[in-house]
Order: sequence, then structure tokens, then C-alpha cells
Amino acid sequence: SGALQPISEVASECQKHGILFHTDAAQAVGKVDVSLDALGGPDMVTIVGHKFGASKGVAALYIRPGCLSEHGRSEPVLYGGAGALLLGGGQEQGRRAGTENVPHIVGMGRAAELLLMDEGQRWKNNAKKMEHLRTRLLDSLTRHLGKNVVRPNGPSDPSVRLPNTLSVGLRNVQGGELLKRIQNEVAASAGSACHASGGKVSSILLAMKVPMEYAGGTLRLSVGPTTTEEEIDEAVDIIVREAKRQLE
Repeated sequence: SGALQPISEVASECQKHGILFHTDAAQAVGKVDVSLDALGGPDMVTIVGHKFGASKGVAALYIRPGCLSEHGRSEPVLYGGAGALLLGGGQEQGRRAGTENVPHIVGMGRAAELLLMDEGQRWKNNAKKMEHLRTRLLDSLTRHLGKNVVRPNGPSDPSVRLPNTLSVGLRNVQGGELLKRIQNEVAASAGSACHASGGKVSSILLAMKVPMEYAGGTLRLSVGPTTTEEEIDEAVDIIVREAKRQLE
């Protein structure tokens, strides 16, 4: 749904009690502020390259210096020990053996630099554009299908959700069947980002208390900084066409 969790508050509580805290910021880079100060100073942060313009298959893990040995913790044994993710060579400071993919690493660094261009405003401008496009997408679906059919999932407050992600339930529409019919025209997914397989309703949607008549027709749609209004309108036309076919 794009809901943002109170990471800084969680980090603060973990610090008070000496708990090691890691946050997965894969979806957030380039959309919201992921500076260490904004995140409340977590011990570890993961970012993923293809979520902000780099190639697939490259990511980074930030580890706050000293955090692994604080509060009586024992620094993990690397270089073939229990703290190594992959055994072999000493790459990644002994944590993950194997030759580093230098071109992809450089590409991810460059993608990060591009987000910080225009005196740090580039990613903020992108976020504003994506929020506008996501709003256009939701408003257009609602206008064509009606408020009784279209139900957005997640928080309505834009300050606590990602600007680019829309999870929307279509009442009495079979999301899986809809996706099969539009798969060559619109890239989308059914259910949640962690949806269940086998056509079952996602446990995430059930935990969010999404009504069953909407959960089965939930679509997850995302926009990017290069998405255009024309592409949004075309996607809406295609989704509406198939939804109306099912509802007839």
C-alpha cells in the first residue's frame, strides 16, 4: 500500500533498550528522506539499486560503526565464520565471498548522485511528480468505475505513504483474471507486494482488514519519475475496460 512505518520512533526505542535495529529502505530511496537523521539513526539500513534507477542485482547494507559489539554483543566471526553470508574469499570485509560486480556498484553510486542533483532537490521534485501521477491514477479509476467499486488501501494521509505506490481494491473484480487479460498492456500485480500464491487473498490485506469483496480485486500499481500523464490515462482505460467486462 506504500504505508510508511514510524522508523525513527522504532529506532529511538531500540536505542533506549540496547536492541540492534535494521530497516529495509528498499522502497523508500528516491521517494522520501532516508538520511540517517531522518530515520532516527538505525544500526543498519538496506537499499536496493533498481528501486532508484540502478540495475537489478545490486544493493548496499549500511552498518553503523561499532553497533555489532555494543551492549555486550559479540562481533560476528567473519572470513569463514558464522558471521559470513557466503564462504570463500574475503570480499565485502569477509561477510560475502565472491567477486564484486563493480559496474553495477558504480552504476548504483551514480544513480544515487543523480537523485541528489539540483542541490539535493532532484529526488524531491521526482517525488512531487510521482504523487501527482498516483493521484491522477486513483482519481481517474474512481471517476470511471465509481466510489462504490474503487477502494484505495492503506493510509489516506499522504505524509505517511510513499508518493509512487497505489494499492487499490476493485469491488467484485477478480484481480488475477484481470491481470491475465491486461498483462501485455499494463505492468501491475495483484494483492500486496508480499502476496500469497495460489490465488489466495493476501494475508497482508486480511491483516489490514480489507473487505473480502475488495481484497480479491486488489491491484498494486506504481509510477516512476519518467511516467507521463498520457501513460496514466492509457493504463486507466485498459484497467477500466477489463473491470467493466467482469462487472457486466
